[in-house]
Amino acid sequence: MTLTLVSIGLSSHRDLSLRAVEAARHADRVYAETYTMKLDTDPRLLGEAIGRPVQTLTRGQLEEDAGRLLDEAENGDVAVLVGGDALTATTHISLVVDAARRGVPVKIIHGASVFTAVAETGLSLYKFGRTVTVPLTEKGPVDSVTRALRENREHGLHTLILLDLDEPNKRYLTIGQAIARLEETGEFSMDTLLVGVARLGSDSQIIRADTAINLKTQDFGEPPHAIVAPGRLHFMEEEALKALAGCPPELLKDRKVQGQVDALIEKYTAGCRRVLEEMKTSPLPKTIDRASVSELLDHTKRYLEDAEYYRGEDKPVALTSVAYAEGVLDALKLLGLAEFEW
Repeated sequence: MTLTLVSIGLSSHRDLSLRAVEAARHADRVYAETYTMKLDTDPRLLGEAIGRPVQTLTRGQLEEDAGRLLDEAENGDVAVLVGGDALTATTHISLVVDAARRGVPVKIIHGASVFTAVAETGLSLYKFGRTVTVPLTEKGPVDSVTRALRENREHGLHTLILLDLDEPNKRYLTIGQAIARLEETGEFSMDTLLVGVARLGSDSQIIRADTAINLKTQDFGEPPHAIVAPGRLHFMEEEALKALAGCPPELLKDRKVQGQVDALIEKYTAGCRRVLEEMKTSPLPKTIDRASVSELLDHTKRYLEDAEYYRGEDKPVALTSVAYAEGVLDALKLLGLAEFEW
């Protein structure tokens, strides 16, 4: 009496491992769920590969009616075939937890997943941050995606962006459609360097690196598609993007991949150096009245208000605002117009 989650792999029934075939072949009942990802297979082909009939599980049967599946596992061996790796979807984690609570033994036969196959882009798996999904339009906005992009880039991390699907109705979000959704937010630069991937793990896989505006109009063929937004790059990752994904070298030279903090440092450093070179100082002595000092203090308060406002939404901007406030206060102290200790 066991529930076994059997990973199919990335592409089709041909990706089943020997352990996967063996586990499915010895089960009393074999099911397959195919709604969490698009595979180049079906229950008939899966059944031929393992030598057993395979029944299809709908989303409702696996989520709302999971109790029935666990009832069967309490009285026999049940195998559920799952695309990719069996534990990459929260639905399957929930099923494992429910089985554990009921005392039903669980076995997991792991397989290939987009979370490891994405290394074919040449980007280090150790440097990926939070993964997000661009939803189909009717399922809601893409706020979580733009937020994850900001947060991951702040720390120099890559972002894996999965694309939503509606398997029963054969609707799959494409790279172009996903980029268009991000563009509509007004918070996403179309000059951003992205890596578009299609059908990873198959003989027809495509991996291309370019700006968002260029990838938006390219044809990646049949789904499944996904996108990677690179963070801070090691020189070996730069070379890999050029060799494996056809990344135009000039995009790397322009540092379109830098994190937001790096961009702010570069921007304000350049601005300060320019001012130091071009500014003209006023003749001295110059009278400074209380109104002038009060105006500077008002500026400081507004910078702090900006820092508090952006703290939850855009931490690099919040940090910059605090630095501005400290700079004004330091200037007042250095000019002998205020007394305080940090």
